Amino acid sequence: MKRSFFQKTFNLNLNLLFFGFVTFLLSYGFHLLGKQIKTSSFLNSQSVFVDIQTKLQVVEQCIQSIAYLLILIAIILILTELCQRIMKDSIWNYFKSVYQTLRLRQFLRQEEHSEPVMTIENQTVTRFNPILRSFNRVVSKCTVDVRKDSVSVYLKVPKTQQAQKLLREMEEHIKEEISSRNPKYYFSAPNREKSKLWFTGTKR
Repeated sequence: MKRSFFQKTFNLNLNLLFFGFVTFLLSYGFHLLGKQIKTSSFLNSQSVFVDIQTKLQVVEQCIQSIAYLLILIAIILILTELCQRIMKDSIWNYFKSVYQTLRLRQFLRQEEHSEPVMTIENQTVTRFNPILRSFNRVVSKCTVDVRKDSVSVYLKVPKTQQAQKLLREMEEHIKEEISSRNPKYYFSAPNREKSKLWFTGTKR
């Protein structure tokens, strides 16, 4: 099976919007710093600070342009998906796909409990379970694509044997979770293709 356009771009859109927002905050920080120099009579009278203010304005404009570009790319990708939904499916299914993707990620996430461990030097350090960390990193990229006639759930298979075992133990729970959210679809057993795990549902 191949991932749909929604499944290929969902994580990319989240990252683009996140970094776009962060760069906007960064450009605003440079704007405030330049404004502070401009309003300070002492700093404004020093030629070195005037040069710094000019450079800050250039940096601010560059960062702001990057922020606009990142958000614009995300908007173009989202609009492309929405246009495809209008022509071939339903816009409502797009929002259902987004919602169910976020809910499934929340469902799959395992709580990472820290454990205090004594070192040879009798120092206490906090250690997190690397298996759960690896598992959470992988399932945070899962996607649910809801269509009129089908539902496809994509999960990346973890690289470590212990994390794969944890995923196998959860397969029935995953199937039950997605079935409960899509009662009009019948879900077959999961299908693994190399490093990908698919749950596919067809309209009853």
